[in-house]
Parts: sequence; C-alpha cells; structure tokens
Amino acid sequence: MVNTINAFDRITDVNMDITIKRQQPVVGLGNLLIINAVTADQNETPLSDQLTPEEVQNGLLMRKTDTATGAVYREYKNLDSVKNDYADNADIVAKAEAYFAQENHSDRIAIADLPAGKEQEALGAFWFFNWTFAIRAKSSDDNPAITLLSNIFEANKDHFLVIQSTDVTFLKTLQGQAYTIALKHDIAEPMDAAYVGAIATLPVGSTTWKFKTLRGITPEALTSTELNAINQVNAVAYTTVFGKNQTTEGKTLSGEYIDTLHGVIWVQNEMQAKLQKLLQDNDKLPYSQIGINMILAVATQVLNTAYEKGIIQQDDNGKADFTISATGRNEQSAKDLSNRHYGGLSFTYHASGAIHSITVRGTINSDTYLN
Repeated sequence: MVNTINAFDRITDVNMDITIKRQQPVVGLGNLLIINAVTADQNETPLSDQLTPEEVQNGLLMRKTDTATGAVYREYKNLDSVKNDYADNADIVAKAEAYFAQENHSDRIAIADLPAGKEQEALGAFWFFNWTFAIRAKSSDDNPAITLLSNIFEANKDHFLVIQSTDVTFLKTLQGQAYTIALKHDIAEPMDAAYVGAIATLPVGSTTWKFKTLRGITPEALTSTELNAINQVNAVAYTTVFGKNQTTEGKTLSGEYIDTLHGVIWVQNEMQAKLQKLLQDNDKLPYSQIGINMILAVATQVLNTAYEKGIIQQDDNGKADFTISATGRNEQSAKDLSNRHYGGLSFTYHASGAIHSITVRGTINSDTYLN
C-alpha cells in the first residue's frame, strides 16, 4: 500500500527509534478518542477554550480548538456529560454508552470534531493529547475514509485506530497496517467502543486481547470457515466458545498482537518521559561518562519496570530478557559533540507473549481386542 503520510512531530529533546525484530516464519495508554466527521460550516464559530462553571459542573473536562482547521477536541467525564453536547448525535451517544458500559473504562472519553478534508491536519493538532485508541463516530464501510485514517496512524506508530466493518474483503487491502485494529462485526452495534472500554485501560503487559467478554455486544454465530477467513486477514470477531462470549485473536492488521505493540508504545512513552525528566531536573547533565551513566541508569530502570509489568519476556535463567548499552563520549561524532546531542544509547528486548491455544495429545489403553 502506498503511504505518503508523514509522522507528526512531538516537542521533546529525546528521540526514540525502536525496531521490532521478529522470528522469520518458515515461510494509564488506554484512553479513547471518538473521531467525529463534521462539515466545514458546523465549526464556523470558534469556541473558547475556557470552560464555564456550568460546563465544568456538567462534566466537560477540557476543550481545545485548532484555529488552523476549526477542529474541536473535548474530554468528558461520563456518558451524561457527552449527552450535554451530543444529544442529537445518536452515533456518538451509542459509542459513548457502549464504552462506559464496560468494566474497565477510563475516567474520561475524548471526542474530536474534524472538518471533512482536514483530517490529517486536525488529528495532528490533537495527536499528543490524552488518548491512545481512536474509533470513528459513525461506523460504515466508507473505504476511502478508513484508508486515510489508517495511513495516518501507520505513519506515526504510537496510537491505534480501531475500525469496524462487515467487509472482510476490504480489510485485505489494509494488510500490513500495524496500528490499525479491525473488528468484523455488524456496524449496527458499537463493538469498537466496547472493545477499547473492556481492555485498553488494563495495565499494559498484564493482559491479552483475546478471550474478553464485551457488555452489551451480541456475539456472532460463526462457522469455522467464517472464523478462519476473519483470522486470515488478522481481524477480530466476537463469538461464543464453549458457552462463553469472547473476542478472538487480538491482532492488528499486520498480524502483530495488540498487547505487544501496546507494550512498545508504553516503553517509548516511558523512556521519553523519564529521560526528558533527567534533562530537566539536572542543572547540567555533563557530556562525560558520568552523564552517560546517568542516562543508562534511567533507561535500564524503564526496561526493568517493563519486565515487571509483563511487557518484556523472562529468559531461561529467570532474568529480564533485554540488553542495553551506552557508548562512551569518545565514540560520539564531532557533530553530536558540537550540538550537545548524545546518540549512543541502544537496547533490545524480547517481547512477552501469551498462550492463545493449546494442543493436548493423549493415549488411551483399552482391554478390548479388535478382530
């Protein structure tokens, strides 16, 4: 798939470059954003970002308008507060209702009104606000709109787009998109909102996205052929297995498991935050082995925490399966020394997996003689 969309820039002095190394085949980051497409004239009058006492009382947590595009971002504390602004939007109300019906929903939900034709610029304005998963307000098989959004998320590689479709054939065209999660389900039900609400806020590294029950969502009766077709495109279904309603495999459209990539996002965010704090809290971080050792210590602690959370695998010796190194000052380029930039820190870790299926082999001894 052709991808001409560039990643958004974040204001930070710590740059992250992570590569996931996979075995070659023989052949709180859980908050939800509802993307609400609006016509250009719906946001003609700029709104003040200053909330009134009444708005605060009614559960509106924040509002931010992007003056360049007219897009508006809001955060709400509960379903009732969403209804205050979107009572006439049945799609948004249904999504918010499904989200807050789940046991593990967050203490907030975000909604962004994005003018048609300005999705990339508008999302960029709010990209680093308090959300990690996004869904569309109106689920539909609008393939061009879904493809555009999917490409935006794929270019940035640090948020997830959750789409819902009944068209398994269309989902094949998005194969390889690592940051798009596809749900194959009747679009009359908001499975996407329920899916995020049930799982996303659980501690990163502690859970897989398979076997989960969604409140208020009807499981589909699937034949093994239908489920195999869904699995082949790396989509997620909701069905009944041995009397329990459950989500299926839990992969993104690339075939990577959601929990693995969620862990990558956690490590990236935590590493950036902790190293940024190191820079900010020290009057001067010396460009010497002392300063480099301080950087190494902070990064090592982040990886140890990731191991404790279940993001990083345990090796055969019962230790955290990661390596980390920091090259010395004399190994840095003259340009980096001149620019006071250190680029000698690197690490590798083995992502912690999960058991999703079991094979049991048995032998039965019988006293019966067969003629």
